[in-house]
Amino acid sequence: MSSINNSYEYYQCNQGLLSMLNKSKSGNPLINQLISNNEIKYQQKMESLGIGTTKNNTKYKNVDNATNNLLDALEKLDDKDLYTAESGKEYDKSKLIKGVTNFVAAYNSTISNLDSCGGALNKSFKTEFTDTFKENAASFEKIGITINADKKLSVDQEKLNAANPEDIKALLGNGSSYRRELISSANSMDSIINKALAMRSGTYNANGFMMY
Repeated sequence: MSSINNSYEYYQCNQGLLSMLNKSKSGNPLINQLISNNEIKYQQKMESLGIGTTKNNTKYKNVDNATNNLLDALEKLDDKDLYTAESGKEYDKSKLIKGVTNFVAAYNSTISNLDSCGGALNKSFKTEFTDTFKENAASFEKIGITINADKKLSVDQEKLNAANPEDIKALLGNGSSYRRELISSANSMDSIINKALAMRSGTYNANGFMMY
């Protein structure tokens, strides 16, 4: 797991436990301060990794948008109707092919936007994406999808058109380990970026509490 993910999970765990202990309406002053200190320390950690340190966070928002598009493309490939013929009709694979093509485009857009960010965010999540793909490289090659030196995906359209829908489903449909791991990485990245952007847009009062 990346250092960014470790930091975020540690932060979430601490804040969750403190919030559970802080049950009174106004909160315990000591616990309130600990929660605030955790917010500040997490922000400092993210800034040390190069996230949320600039006034213009457009590049991070672009990664966030690209990640959401990737998750949306994966969700659409979960539609079981893409893999079977309608009752009484001949199977039409065109929607499935379009769905896979959209997935590749969304994946490559995410990689491009990570490149624009650079730093730990790019290194950590691009490595996660690439390692997850390489674990399934042989199966992807079978349906015409390979990975390039720049970590983006390429499609052999002729090979994809001829691919067995069940082979595509095994990689990108519900129950696929590749799909599950990629969604997990994308969700982690989305959460981390949104938290960093929220912290960047927030200000702290004299007592160290975040105000929005």
